[in-house]
Amino acid sequence: MIPEFDVDIRRGYDLETLRTGLSAEDVARGFTDHHEYECLGLPSWEEAAECLTEEAAFLERAGRSDAPDGVEAILHELQDADDVGYAELMAYTFYWNDVGVAGLSLALSAARIATFYSCSSGLDEHHHAEYPMVGAVPDPERASLLARLIEENGCGVDQEYGRWYVYGRSIKDMHGLGKAVLVARDAFDALPHPLWVEGLADLLEELADE
Repeated sequence: MIPEFDVDIRRGYDLETLRTGLSAEDVARGFTDHHEYECLGLPSWEEAAECLTEEAAFLERAGRSDAPDGVEAILHELQDADDVGYAELMAYTFYWNDVGVAGLSLALSAARIATFYSCSSGLDEHHHAEYPMVGAVPDPERASLLARLIEENGCGVDQEYGRWYVYGRSIKDMHGLGKAVLVARDAFDALPHPLWVEGLADLLEELADE
């Protein structure tokens, strides 16, 4: 099974008060403290698509599972059977994001929307969020497009200090939103890159060598 959470879906945001002016250094080093979240860099649409495909397979298996949280059960089984394979999957496919929100996080990053937080939530106590959530800072143009996709896919968004917290009742909803962002790739690519994109890749390489 895939858990669903009792959360009111609302869409409260103000395009005029979005946080703007992020630099490459802000994005690389972290511009807000959220549980040691690491910058996803500049993933390609192909990398986002690969993540979403793998995530879809997990969700399909989880939906057929008798476990209260099918994804967690599958991950525990995989880790017990092949610890190295588990680590490689989480690192190179999901970028150490939780399965269920990793696809959306990668898709947003491929759309050049800065992400700063993600949590799938769950039935145990090691998750931070009470329901699936991804934190992001879109520029106004990308925000307008993303807001439409959020509504069409039954997800919600709250805005705090110019940052967006995108959420859903289940990771199925978040995964669906990630797929919608991928489908809209041409619309996102048609927009000018935000300023923080320039120099980010080089800066991340420098930080990795420190």
